[in-house]
Amino acid sequence: MIRRFALVLLFISVAMLAAGGDIAMFENLGFSGDARVFLFGQYGIDAENGMPYAELYAVDVSSNSYVSGGALVTDGLLGTGDAAPLSLGQDGRGALFHLIGEAQELIERHNVDHLSNGRPIYILVDGEEPKERIAFRDFNTDTRYALVLHQEQRNADGSVEASFHIELTVTYEDDRSRTVTVGRPGYFRSDIAQYRITQVLLSPDEDSIVTVVEKQSADGSVRYMVETTRID
Repeated sequence: MIRRFALVLLFISVAMLAAGGDIAMFENLGFSGDARVFLFGQYGIDAENGMPYAELYAVDVSSNSYVSGGALVTDGLLGTGDAAPLSLGQDGRGALFHLIGEAQELIERHNVDHLSNGRPIYILVDGEEPKERIAFRDFNTDTRYALVLHQEQRNADGSVEASFHIELTVTYEDDRSRTVTVGRPGYFRSDIAQYRITQVLLSPDEDSIVTVVEKQSADGSVRYMVETTRID
């Protein structure tokens, strides 16, 4: 009976992968000791071939760009030279562990601490309807934040593409405020249908903001990116 139930779950999982896109899992992998570099990863199972995949990125927080050699992507082989078969309960995180091993020189060079994850000040709760405008208060510092997500979709050569940027306003306890534009207005990413903000983090020194953005493809696949900016 247990074996039959397990097989049913496996068939359902495979059917879900075949029916639509895959959804990556986001991992906060920590900041550098000086909070100037943020490391994150994502992993999952490719809907087309059932193979685990992972991506790892190191971002220079001040410039909002990858550090040198700061983008690593698996080929789905997990370093063994053999395809890893889809099995019940597999989620692809082994591919991320493999990438972390490959990235040790990068991690050590930037003194990344996996336990230094910053402080989340906004999280989109599962099942909650995403909003174009998000406003909240950090009760630790009495600082108020407002983020407005601007996005634009268009069809190009028969496929969808979309651009976005975020208007971020920070209002401090003394009512001083500043507004910055985060992202690249007018930069269209191919095969992306829409974006949504899923997390906002303060860096450990609380001088920078990391905004986690979900990218959804036309087939429903989900990947993540981050936008960073200093607010000090």
